[in-house]
Amino acid sequence: AGIEMVLNGLISDDKDAIMIPIPQYPIYSALIGRLGARQIGYYLDEDLGWAVAKEELQTRLDDAKKQGLNVKALAMINPGNPTGQVLSRDDLEVICKFCAKNNIVLLADEVYQRNVYTEEKTFTSAKKIALETPGCECLQLVSFHSTSKGFIGECGRRGGYMELHHIDPYVQTQLYKLASSGLCSGVPGQIMTSLMVKPP
Repeated sequence: AGIEMVLNGLISDDKDAIMIPIPQYPIYSALIGRLGARQIGYYLDEDLGWAVAKEELQTRLDDAKKQGLNVKALAMINPGNPTGQVLSRDDLEVICKFCAKNNIVLLADEVYQRNVYTEEKTFTSAKKIALETPGCECLQLVSFHSTSKGFIGECGRRGGYMELHHIDPYVQTQLYKLASSGLCSGVPGQIMTSLMVKPP
């Protein structure tokens, strides 16, 4: 629901575009298509541990501009679905700096952050990178988290939240109105979300 609300707020016509990872969880391509925008795929490199190179991002952005498209946002899924990759700090800095430099909203889909299955990797949030990395001071960031993707191993628990960082207050107000006009999670999902953000 949160991803759809944000995309709904970002997309205004068929020249708007959202950069999405390939491979990706298909909610992005489906919603972008339904909302009448264009998807710009950026390819994750298996040889880089399913990270993305700065050159790949720039090439895809340049190609979009040549087509007359207005790239509004870039979706990043970390840890990845379906690849399972956990982006390193360096990988995250590449993405955050790219978005900040090009005034692109970063949609940080971090709902799998508890699903790290190797001791060699640790999850780092995009917000941490944004706050600590020179060049990211003005990064517009929307982070998503959910109770249903392994927080306590309960896939059926529907609840989550999004955090808006450096998003214009007027835009925040409009997103709040969108959220308020729709249905909310059931009581179990609300309890789980409350426990997630304020643990006992």
